[in-house]
Amino acid sequence: MVTAIHHKPLYDGLRVTREEYLDLKDDGFKYDMIDGVLHTSPSAFFEHNDILSEMVSLLRVYLKINQSGKAVVETDVYLPDGGDVLRPDISVILQENYKIIKGHIHGIPDIVIEILSDSTRLRDLGVKAHRYLTNGIKEYWICDPDEKTISIWHNQDKKNWNKKTGDTLESLLLPKFILKNEIFHE
Repeated sequence: MVTAIHHKPLYDGLRVTREEYLDLKDDGFKYDMIDGVLHTSPSAFFEHNDILSEMVSLLRVYLKINQSGKAVVETDVYLPDGGDVLRPDISVILQENYKIIKGHIHGIPDIVIEILSDSTRLRDLGVKAHRYLTNGIKEYWICDPDEKTISIWHNQDKKNWNKKTGDTLESLLLPKFILKNEIFHE
């Protein structure tokens, strides 16, 4: 028996509720739901996945040694305001917030990490950043492979970000976890 392979996303541009989103059959594509509309993110390039792997490895070692949380890749986040469903590259949930893990993430992770690409840059720095901010994420990390920069955005008051960019950054939530731009391999 031959299974049909879809070369185009089935749901791109589809308007759905959260409940309808949960009932969609997997078509092999990654989606963000923004204002109730599904937006496709194409498969990542090698460099994107290399950075993602490096970040997850560093985080998992730190979190395991410190017994302080979990880091997961491309897991749906059901925002607490009842609206959009986003799928960040990496989500970090600290141990005291494990209650939001229910198959997916039902609440706001403590840290969300996005690795920018041409197809997601505007969304990651725009509407998704705003949704994370207003829903109370504590830290939003941005890795820009084109510029070879890392930024950590700290949520000030659900209205403003305190943005820091540099070669070496430290998370306020992960004591002594130093993020270096060495994650950008040449």
